[in-house]
Amino acid sequence: ASPRLAEMLLATLQCAGLLLGSPAIVARRAPVAALSATDSAFGASHTSFYTDAVKKDSYATLEDVLSEKMADEDLRAVIKTMFDACGTITEALRTELVTVAENQASVFGDVQLGVDVLADNLMWEVCKTDPLIKNGASEEEPEVREMHDDGKFCICWDPLDGSSIVDNNWAVGTIIGVWGAKTGIIGATGRDQVTSLVALYGPRTTTFVALDDGVYEFTYKANGYNGWVCSREQ
Repeated sequence: ASPRLAEMLLATLQCAGLLLGSPAIVARRAPVAALSATDSAFGASHTSFYTDAVKKDSYATLEDVLSEKMADEDLRAVIKTMFDACGTITEALRTELVTVAENQASVFGDVQLGVDVLADNLMWEVCKTDPLIKNGASEEEPEVREMHDDGKFCICWDPLDGSSIVDNNWAVGTIIGVWGAKTGIIGATGRDQVTSLVALYGPRTTTFVALDDGVYEFTYKANGYNGWVCSREQ
C-alpha cells in the first residue's frame, strides 16, 4: 500500500478508537455490559439471547397435555387434527422445490407458489375428512365452504404466511383460528375464538396453541419422538 493510503487507514483506525471510547458510545454500551454480567442467558456475542431451558429426562406429548389442559373433548380432537396438518405441511416443505404454481387462483392478485397451493389443499382435505368441522375458510380465497352440516367448529386459516420469503429458506408459518359453529366465521371476532394455533416452520417446527389455562409450545419430532412434544408450558 502507498504511504498515503497507510496514513488514511491509520487515521481511520484512530478515529474509530476515539469514537468507540466516546461518552455517547460508552453510555450506550453500559446497559449491554450490565445485562451480560447479570444474565447468563445473554449471548457471548452480546447480540443475542440464548435459551435458559434445561434438558428434561422426558417431555409430555401433545396427547398428554391435551387430555389434561383441554376439557372439551371435541375441541381436543380438532386441535389434534390441526397439529397433524402442520406436521404434514412440515414434511412437504422439506421435500418440495419452491416454484411458481402452474394455476394462479388467488383472487387478491398475489403470486401463488406451489407450496402455497399444496398447504392450502392440505388444509381443505383435513377439513373435509373431520366431521367435527362445519365450515372452512382460507386466506387464499374469500369464501366460506360448508364441510359438514352437523359439525361443531369453524376453521379459518392462512396456509403459508410469509411464502414470499420461503424461496430464501426463511421461516414461514401457518395461522389457524377456530370458532364454535354457533358463532361461525362471518362477523366473528378474536374474542369469539375457542382456540387458535400458530405453526412456525424453521430449523425446527414449533406450534403454539391456546389451551384452557394458557398457551403451550410443541415441537415436531424432537428428541427422536415421532410426533409432538411439549417444549414450553404457558
